[in-house]
Amino acid sequence: MSLINSEVKVVFLDAGGVLFDTPVKGEERIRRLLKGRGYKISDIDKAIQKAKLIKPEFITTWSEEEAYYKTYYGAIAEELKDNSLTEELLFFTHFAGHCELFPEVRGVLEKLSKRYRLGVISNSMPSMDWVFDRLDIRKYFEALVLSAFVKTEKPGGGIFKIALAELEARPEEGIFVDDLLENIQGADREGIKGLYLDRTKEDLQELLEKSGIL
Repeated sequence: MSLINSEVKVVFLDAGGVLFDTPVKGEERIRRLLKGRGYKISDIDKAIQKAKLIKPEFITTWSEEEAYYKTYYGAIAEELKDNSLTEELLFFTHFAGHCELFPEVRGVLEKLSKRYRLGVISNSMPSMDWVFDRLDIRKYFEALVLSAFVKTEKPGGGIFKIALAELEARPEEGIFVDDLLENIQGADREGIKGLYLDRTKEDLQELLEKSGIL
């Protein structure tokens, strides 16, 4: 049975955790690289903990993002007494270069794009924008609403209002898929039907089929 009303014209999707993810997480990417360089795990973990004390401001440009990560990786390099590691870590372990689509996603986007207008609503750094080019999925979306560029985040209502405005849609015409319940609740507060994706139980295609979207 369909859980979605017939007015739905727009499907909004979160990015990380819904469309794609990094098979090896950030800290583990750092550990693997540095372990290969001969550093002890205990020293690596101590350096990572030092870097995690650096808290970024709200980042809105690649220049700001690059500066933050150079500071972050620089703290690791300093702790390990090798400043040359900073740029190597940035080049080889940065999130954007490691994202991979979940297996079902391309087929789901092909089907969805034939029936609905599609948009992304994501809390993300500026470099997230490039992931859509690297994975060749930008073509499916009419709007990429990334927190870095609109300067507001989920679960707050502002980012959902911006997304609706970009696609000239009413709340009741949209649904939103996310893998965090607090973001689903944020969408619901704005009148957008939220669908919670728990990938330990089902994938995106299964959720959308169950809900009557596919």
